[in-house]
Amino acid sequence: MKKIKIITIFLIGLLVTGCSSHKVEEEEDFDVFRDQTSSSIEESSSYGDDEVFYEPRDKTTNDTVDEKTSATEEPKEQPKDPKGKIEVIKTKNGNFKIEMTDGWQTVEAKELSDNADVSLKNAVNEEYYMVLSEAKKGFDNFDGFKNSVDLSDLGETKNEKKEEISYHDLKGERRMFTAVKDGVEVYYIYDLMEGKDHYLQCISWTLGSKKSANEADLIKIMNSLVELEK
Repeated sequence: MKKIKIITIFLIGLLVTGCSSHKVEEEEDFDVFRDQTSSSIEESSSYGDDEVFYEPRDKTTNDTVDEKTSATEEPKEQPKDPKGKIEVIKTKNGNFKIEMTDGWQTVEAKELSDNADVSLKNAVNEEYYMVLSEAKKGFDNFDGFKNSVDLSDLGETKNEKKEEISYHDLKGERRMFTAVKDGVEVYYIYDLMEGKDHYLQCISWTLGSKKSANEADLIKIMNSLVELEK
């Protein structure tokens, strides 16, 4: 399995390596980490044909003021709909549905990783999220997949917590930690999940200084992920 480098806009490198049982190929260095993904030993790692479309969530509003309301009385402000926009992303490895709250948008894969199935960001809040899938047939089991992931290139990690996690038909392990590299502190939520035919690396991150403000939003978007049938 080849190494995958993921670069954020604040220049934090994220290195994901595969298990040693894969055939090792000669690594090639390009300007923006052009390593192939291990999720596609028998298929192309390019996601250039991906199709993205939106499915707006229905909203119910009340724009009518009771006729009996006094002309001097202002109508009560309607509460904001907490539901987000539903986005379905189709890739060669699988189809994914995600609920995105205000501020989130899809981005070009090269902004986060050329190998990502899903690449999202909230530029205002400096939040990022991506999903990488790898075919199950490339691993002996889920433990083998987890053991293949190497986070050492993130820098010095601290305050790591692990817990079992499940959402929809996905189940696996969540790792939450802070990593410091080149003087920059970044907070990561890193889910290793088992799907129908693939193992997934679901990764969200933000600046360490924004952990308290952004953690709940990161978890919400991660927990909304659904792996769909092709």
